Amino acid sequence: MADSTAGTAGRIGGGFPTAMIERAAGRTSFVDDIRIDGLLHGAYVRLDVPRALIEQIDVAAARDAPGVIGVYTAADIRSMGAVPRFGPVTQDQPLLADRATRYQGEPVALVVAESDSQARMAAQLVGVTYEELPGFHTVEDALAGDPLHRPLPGEQDSPHPRDSNVMGEWTYGWGDVDAGRRESTLIVENTYTAPFAHHFAIETYAAIGLPRPDGVAVLSTIQHPFIEQRVIAEMLELPLPSVDVSAVDMGGSFGGKGYSKVAPAAAFFSRLIGRPLKIALSAEESFLTGQREAAQIRIETGFDREHKLKFQVIEADFLIGAYADISERVVSKSALFATGPYRTPAASVRARAIFTATPPTTAFRGFGAPHFTFALEGQFTEAAHRLGIEQWRLRTSNMKRQGESLVAYETPVDGDWIALVESARDAIGWDAPTLPGRGRGIAFGMKSCIPATTSNALVSLRADGTVTAHVGTSEMGQGAVTAFTRIVAEGLGIEPAQVRLIMGDTATAPFDALTASSRSLVHMGNALLDAVEQHKYSLLDIIRQSHDPVAQSLEIQPGRISAGSWSGSLRDLLALRFGLNAGELSATGTFTAARDERHPLGGPTPFYEAVATAAELSVDTATGMIRIHKIAHVTDAGKVHDRVRAKGLDEGGLVMGIGLALSEQLIYDGAHLRNGSSLDYRIPTLCDLPEEMVSLFQENGDGPGPGGAKGLAEGGLLAIAPAIAAAILDCAGVHIRDLPFTPERVWRAMRDQA
Repeated sequence: MADSTAGTAGRIGGGFPTAMIERAAGRTSFVDDIRIDGLLHGAYVRLDVPRALIEQIDVAAARDAPGVIGVYTAADIRSMGAVPRFGPVTQDQPLLADRATRYQGEPVALVVAESDSQARMAAQLVGVTYEELPGFHTVEDALAGDPLHRPLPGEQDSPHPRDSNVMGEWTYGWGDVDAGRRESTLIVENTYTAPFAHHFAIETYAAIGLPRPDGVAVLSTIQHPFIEQRVIAEMLELPLPSVDVSAVDMGGSFGGKGYSKVAPAAAFFSRLIGRPLKIALSAEESFLTGQREAAQIRIETGFDREHKLKFQVIEADFLIGAYADISERVVSKSALFATGPYRTPAASVRARAIFTATPPTTAFRGFGAPHFTFALEGQFTEAAHRLGIEQWRLRTSNMKRQGESLVAYETPVDGDWIALVESARDAIGWDAPTLPGRGRGIAFGMKSCIPATTSNALVSLRADGTVTAHVGTSEMGQGAVTAFTRIVAEGLGIEPAQVRLIMGDTATAPFDALTASSRSLVHMGNALLDAVEQHKYSLLDIIRQSHDPVAQSLEIQPGRISAGSWSGSLRDLLALRFGLNAGELSATGTFTAARDERHPLGGPTPFYEAVATAAELSVDTATGMIRIHKIAHVTDAGKVHDRVRAKGLDEGGLVMGIGLALSEQLIYDGAHLRNGSSLDYRIPTLCDLPEEMVSLFQENGDGPGPGGAKGLAEGGLLAIAPAIAAAILDCAGVHIRDLPFTPERVWRAMRDQA
């Protein structure tokens, strides 16, 4: 095997500053760059119809094509046993469609060949006879349509039978809603919608399976290698140690590479064939593989004469595609905080996850919170407009203060959120007159971090004064390499170049729950600090045993460690312990967030990601075109460790949010995707960016992370859409409740109002 792990974050290229230099210079190796002796390539056969009953698959011509090793269908697998299924929560997605497809592009066969081009050419030779079935992609059609997971004709049993397309329903509530209605002098009732959206990572989904006598190793574009390890082990019915997953550096993810997509197939078929196998999708195939949930949210909000919130009734339907993936947690977690940061005496929340005949949805930056934020903040914007008071004032007068409870058993408000809104207000220049034709809007966004998870880190001090840190976190551009290297280097008084970080490899790193939910700096940062603190005790003990028995405490400065009468470098200190024979010291650090079985999600959040976003824009009344002149965004960071990186994370989220607000949507016609290509799906360009973007941070040192930090990265997406909607209402007099705000949609709204 040659260069089998070249470029993987788990084994080489993980140090600092080498990894960052390689990335900046464009020399980072991704999965599709990896070359392995004897590597085979897999290409899927897909049907370009929303749904179908499979009658026959003719693979004869494909099997005879040049370079083809084999062509596999569900029927072939079924002859050896049940078709394996996978999923992070429910194992409901088959490796290949078994008897029927449930969404456009669901794989019905896999062609394996010596080269990628041979596999793709042979895939075009596979003939499929099928009966097309009607698709559905709306709430109404999904509720009325045939259940996607009802047993098929001739099928003796279904792995996950359901008699409706409602995958799950979650309800939360408190107080007397009817009394709240009676006490309200203004009731705002609306429906808000958000379409399916695509992650649009530059790198596509890809994985390599490497068969081993006792199991399989996988090189994967994956955020959560330990979850993928579990998913593959469960699917293959293997013990966890028989499956190793190494997370290779990713070319973008935004949540889309959090949970297994192609790695299960790469693992299964590589073991079946006995040779390494790569499956790397095209950009067009990625559109048929993962996307963000669509949502329809009906919300009723009441205010009394003093403009105080009296009640909220929220009914949300999330459209999750054909299989469960992680949608159960997206919907249940985001719905728990649907009433937002506001004092709500009475509330009723019902959220449903509904199967549709569209590709499975998965995690997406914000994890469902942007949907609820768009609806809730839209209610406050309209209420302020109808009450004739400032948008920001209605929010702050109803907002909970630090220390107040949000929902039962949950972490109280952990920041000064009113100050966030006031800072965004000031940064946008709210009190200054606007230029003619311009309007301003403001919105607040918040989301919780995933509860009750654990991170472990292994830190080893080498005899030459260098340090190796093993972490299960994946690097996907969020800056984990830089942050973790700095934490270790500063803690031990050494240069960052002396730290080597080995990341995202289940074979070498201790367990880390996942790389998501903006948790890594808090969870893994604390685990690294814990390991460093343990080393400090060990180093002090070395000085006491070898030089100064009465040394009381360790003092660490850049390049120097001191205790009692001894002073020297880390290398000198280790030489006291090991001498010429050399050696190393290792320590494992841990951070575990609290669990609470009474909590509907298993425990309280370690911190909240809270932001306030303000926008100033103008609308061309003749065309409906929106021009954003300024965005002001303020984040409750707790403590910023790297200002350039933090600003980049926030502004990246803002730009992504602008795209989702103004143009991005997957367009379906009877559940048939019409714009599933990089050319037809419109992400923001330079022409869509604001003329000015201001990113500010609130730093009160009140977070649970190193130095009082909280997580960043998803916040930029949370409040940008409702802030833009509020600014449209301010300048054009129309409140648009359907995303995205395309020129046609804005123009029609203005025309209808006129």
